[in-house]
Amino acid sequence: MASALGLGALERKAAAQEAPVAPIGPTILTLHGRRRPTPPRGALAGKANAGRMMRFGDLLDGPDGSPVGNFHANGFCLETALGLPAPSVSSVEFQTFQLPHGTLFGVGASGGAGSERTWAVLGGTGQFAGARGTYVERDLSAAPVGRGAVEFILTLTA
Repeated sequence: MASALGLGALERKAAAQEAPVAPIGPTILTLHGRRRPTPPRGALAGKANAGRMMRFGDLLDGPDGSPVGNFHANGFCLETALGLPAPSVSSVEFQTFQLPHGTLFGVGASGGAGSERTWAVLGGTGQFAGARGTYVERDLSAAPVGRGAVEFILTLTA
């Protein structure tokens, strides 16, 4: 029995030595987007919908490039006695990035001050299976909120 256990240990050691070495450090992925207008819904023509929000757009191969995928965002926020929106820390937004070789999923507090927001990468599928990290969403145009150009800079650590 001892020799069988020893053989197993040698096999595991050989397999570990043959495994390819993963790159060290984070991978930076920059995606450019063009938001599409969200159709009006609900009694307030899309300005509020019982504490929910939705937006989507095309992912491009450059700032003024061709579509290579799309992104979607769905959010939920608390309603207050004074109406929407409540402070951004009470809100949550889920984002999905659909690309040709897989999908990435992110989450964070929606809203916030300024044109830059930070999100967490939850994981992914396909080429992005097991992905972790953070990303910054940056508004690039002066178009009305939710309709202009946007840049996503993802820092993937796994």
